[in-house]
Amino acid sequence: MIQTTIQSIATSIATSIAIGLLSIGFIYAQDNPVTFTFQNQILTTNNHSGVVMVVVDMNGDGKDDIVRYDKAKELKIEYQTEPNEMFDHHYVGATSTNKQWSNCIADIDKNGFNDIFTGGYYDDPRFIMNGGPNNFNQIIPSNTDIFLQGSNFVDIDNDGWVDLFACHDEGENIKMSNNQDGTFTIAPDLLDTTTDPVSDNSGNYASIWTDYDNDQDLDLYISKCRGGVSSSSDPRRINMLFQNDGNNNFTEVAEEAGLKIGAQTWVSDFADIDNDGDLDAFIGNHTSESQLMENNGDGTFTDITVGSGLLPSASTSNMVVVQSIFRDFNNDGYLDLLLSGTDHYIFYNNGDKTFTVGPNPFGSNDVESFAIGDLNHDGFLDVYTGYSSLYNTPSFSSTKYDRLYFNDGNENNFIAIQLEGTLSNINGIGARVELHGSWGKQIREVRSGEGYGIMNSFTQHFGIGQADEIEKVVVSWPSGVYQEIYNPEPNQFLKIVEENLFCNLDLPEKALQRQGALFGISDFPLDGNEIYSWYDATNTLVAQFIGNPYFSPEEIGSYSLIVTDPDFPNCEQTFDFYSIDRLDGCCELND
Repeated sequence: MIQTTIQSIATSIATSIAIGLLSIGFIYAQDNPVTFTFQNQILTTNNHSGVVMVVVDMNGDGKDDIVRYDKAKELKIEYQTEPNEMFDHHYVGATSTNKQWSNCIADIDKNGFNDIFTGGYYDDPRFIMNGGPNNFNQIIPSNTDIFLQGSNFVDIDNDGWVDLFACHDEGENIKMSNNQDGTFTIAPDLLDTTTDPVSDNSGNYASIWTDYDNDQDLDLYISKCRGGVSSSSDPRRINMLFQNDGNNNFTEVAEEAGLKIGAQTWVSDFADIDNDGDLDAFIGNHTSESQLMENNGDGTFTDITVGSGLLPSASTSNMVVVQSIFRDFNNDGYLDLLLSGTDHYIFYNNGDKTFTVGPNPFGSNDVESFAIGDLNHDGFLDVYTGYSSLYNTPSFSSTKYDRLYFNDGNENNFIAIQLEGTLSNINGIGARVELHGSWGKQIREVRSGEGYGIMNSFTQHFGIGQADEIEKVVVSWPSGVYQEIYNPEPNQFLKIVEENLFCNLDLPEKALQRQGALFGISDFPLDGNEIYSWYDATNTLVAQFIGNPYFSPEEIGSYSLIVTDPDFPNCEQTFDFYSIDRLDGCCELND
């Protein structure tokens, strides 16, 4: 467990004028809004990204870094060093001759470094493998050339390795299965997202994997928007919700859930805005007002936009929402909402399902896109912003380059949770993290790929206001492992490694012994369905048994054994090489 105590940041009260999104009479949220300070001086160069940008740890040091695409094509990584000091710049190179529309990030080969998937308009989406440090290699898979919009790494089949889901603007979405060796295979059978009634299946803009029905498996919501389609009943612009039955069988249930929306949605986010234990939704629409949907706790949603404080005035009702992300920016324990597109706004959560618009935190230029994480490691969420000429064409204005804004913070406390999966995928994507205390329960989900083609930090950030005690942190891992950490200290970055609670293959080396011409495991506490795989010195499989560890070698040499529990992904135990110098003799463990 890694613990880093973070000193509180002095309170800074906003003095800028509130944006005129709501009527002037509204007051601010329970806690004063935070301010943000422009910090590009600690970046090596200015950048013009367009819509695609990332905040995530790329070198495995536990600190969020910036992944950005200059001219929407040239991949650059800015590594966070010490708090508030210069970032370490690394130029990776051109990803494509076309502008990028989307990317998502995860450690797809489990080497300890996060890899990148990126693409644009029919430019052969590609994996950029991170061999670390600063060792990158592009892999272009065959038969995946699509008009890429939103994308996610997610373990669809729950085998402990992340798969890929990629939104196609002009056809059926791409699903790719992880081969567990750094490569992927197109796998349409992972999930069928074709429409009913039948269409060309186009209009897929953004996707979010979330457990909306609290049944401990990941469901999928697709934001649909098809240019040139005028009818709100056309399936190419009607959002789709795929409910997972827990066995990777998905059923489209948007109408039953109250989320069958045909308002040309660009982006959606799911989060628990009222800390009642289920995930509510914000639906960012293109041709009509966006919607705040309350989760009723029974798998259905109710529109609570009216009276929520998010309803725009007539002058801003035509805003195109490109990004909408819930985060707790003032650490008061309630999730705020940051919107961007043709305008940008920050709404502070009042704690009662209503929001109050805050002062403009990012200057006079309209932020079109952004990515969120803690970029000076102080326990308050910062924002990296981008400016475009709708939608992914960077603005090359001398004043509209990407901008880094540090959150000036206040006196509220926090805890930040960083996960490492063992049975589950290494990033913990799909895990649910709960924070219990005097406030009740807060919920976060670990996601790869959010908003419209962006990526936010894997670190799960919780504000706890003035509370100075935490009852417990609960992690529900995709593997089914359920972990509780009691009484963690506030104001720290807490790393939680998944416990192998279901893996009972705790067999000591001394239990492996020679019995005549056979290897065997004596007194092994297993249930009889384990797989015993024997390999020779060239790592070639020479024998495999189910429920039977005994093996009679036919040749002199060295052998190793891997015992696997088929019920739980990645639950295995490896025994080192054993040397056989005669077939009727004994074996000795090679030290």
